[in-house]
Amino acid sequence: MNFTRLTYCTDNYTGKIIDFDGGTGAKENIEQHGLIIGEEITIKPRKNGIGKIIVLHKNKEISLGYELASKILLECKKNPTVTLNNVKVGDIAEVTKMGAKGDVRFRLLDMGLVKGVEIKVIRIAPLGDPIELLINGFNLSLRIDEAKSIEVKIIKIIKSRNNGKKRWGMF
Repeated sequence: MNFTRLTYCTDNYTGKIIDFDGGTGAKENIEQHGLIIGEEITIKPRKNGIGKIIVLHKNKEISLGYELASKILLECKKNPTVTLNNVKVGDIAEVTKMGAKGDVRFRLLDMGLVKGVEIKVIRIAPLGDPIELLINGFNLSLRIDEAKSIEVKIIKIIKSRNNGKKRWGMF
């Protein structure tokens, strides 16, 4: 079965919820919003493409934060295309378009970031910049501005490994 994250879908997309990718706290939070596995939701357009993600469920608008929305997995008909800066850690994508210009473009192409190559997002720095990728067996770090200019198609979504167990923080 093909599935995708809610945050990868375009505006006005309608899909069925098939699973939640998060711990018990995230699942409880999603269920408190009235979202249940097996039900359909529609993604409403956002102003200027930013802000909270608004979904329509049973004629009721529900506002979700980006991180919580990324834990909702929907059934999909085709793999969505997004920019590289929006890919979640662990997910695997294929480069479809290189939008970088000038010397940066040539540098990225020389490092193997060409159309059709598979990449995996390894980690994102605490403040969101840079992003570390695994490409052709080596790690590559990109600035957020460079990642925004690269379009990718999501190939595989890796669900979290904690299987619904609560994790303790460092302190």
